[in-house]
Amino acid sequence: MVLQDSDRYLSPQGENTFGFWMQTIADLQFLELELKSLAKDYEINVYERNVKLEGDLESIRRKIGHLERVGNKPTIYSSLVDKFNDSSAYAFHNLYPYKGKFYPRIPRVFINAFKLKPGDLILDPFNGSGTTTHEASLMGINSVGIDITQMGVWLAELKNELPHLNADDLTFSMEEMAKIYKEIHTKTWHHPNPIIHKLMLVLYFDTSDAFTRTTRYKKLGETGLFYKKCVYLLDCYKKLMTIKEEEDLEFAKADVIHGDILDLKKFKWMNEKFDAVITSPPYYFSIDYVGKDKVAYDYLDVDMKEVKSKYIGMKNSGKKLKHLKLPPKVLTYYEDLRESIENIYWSLKRGGNLSLIIGDSTLKGEKLPTTKMTLEFCKDSGFKVNKLIFNPLLGARNRAIRGESTILCTKPE
Repeated sequence: MVLQDSDRYLSPQGENTFGFWMQTIADLQFLELELKSLAKDYEINVYERNVKLEGDLESIRRKIGHLERVGNKPTIYSSLVDKFNDSSAYAFHNLYPYKGKFYPRIPRVFINAFKLKPGDLILDPFNGSGTTTHEASLMGINSVGIDITQMGVWLAELKNELPHLNADDLTFSMEEMAKIYKEIHTKTWHHPNPIIHKLMLVLYFDTSDAFTRTTRYKKLGETGLFYKKCVYLLDCYKKLMTIKEEEDLEFAKADVIHGDILDLKKFKWMNEKFDAVITSPPYYFSIDYVGKDKVAYDYLDVDMKEVKSKYIGMKNSGKKLKHLKLPPKVLTYYEDLRESIENIYWSLKRGGNLSLIIGDSTLKGEKLPTTKMTLEFCKDSGFKVNKLIFNPLLGARNRAIRGESTILCTKPE
């Protein structure tokens, strides 16, 4: 390759160009899913990392997650990435460390691929810390998020509500933050706005956890780090509001519910209510989701064993799948997963779409047939399976999760 060709490759050519975050074959497949729904016609040039587009270029620019520029203008997603200098920690997605999150552009991809619009309704029954509900809100789409963990619900609520506050609500002096820190520490903290009340508790939990894990903040001190985290969130708010004003965005709101997907049918109003489900079941035998939250649950006097007992994989017996000859905890997880998919099918409108991201996990070095079983559960529940996209997770060979599979389904009309 001559230098001139190298320059062409390193610097995308044309008016509609790839984002720098396009790194895998799966990303290319995700881009194509978006383009099939957003563009009248398209032609992807992988070599020059650009796309020829026909259709409403402004609408594509405002929605798409895998292009950096459309019509020679930055996409809204690209503007978020540039403003926050991160392709996944923009807006309030980086509010609090939470294991097992997927990249925010993933729900964005499927909001686009499913042609969702304001007035439609999304469900994420494994909402975790609220990536799907927050991204849907940024795109002006209403959503419902359900999660079994109290911290997950709190974080999703905060991400949902923070964009609707004023800058003054998030502005505190160092002296005020020191006072708040002391009141939280002595359990006398209260604020009339429940969002600010929860926000300060979450910042306190994050600060306290940081000091249990590292000495790097010793010089700054606990109140100093507490204040720094508040300043960071105010900065996130201001950056987000700048883009909101520049692009004339309308943020939607989500309903966040502390609940269990296995009890979904108790919410009778959810029957055939949703236009799409975008979710990722947790990998509880591969990832310790609540270890980071020990400080929070100890403070709130919540028994972590009780929290873990409510996880998917802790309810059914697994006896219905004993013919698979797998460890009992895996069979229990699969049985709960099958019931979860049946409940998702129940909640979707006819013609509604499902995006299910599932981890290809290993246990004691042996790969588990999770993707294969999930595909069977989707078909058995009545779904039409449309596509499977595999995305390898690069790194050490002995990691518990080697890759993720995205399964796309439709509930027949």
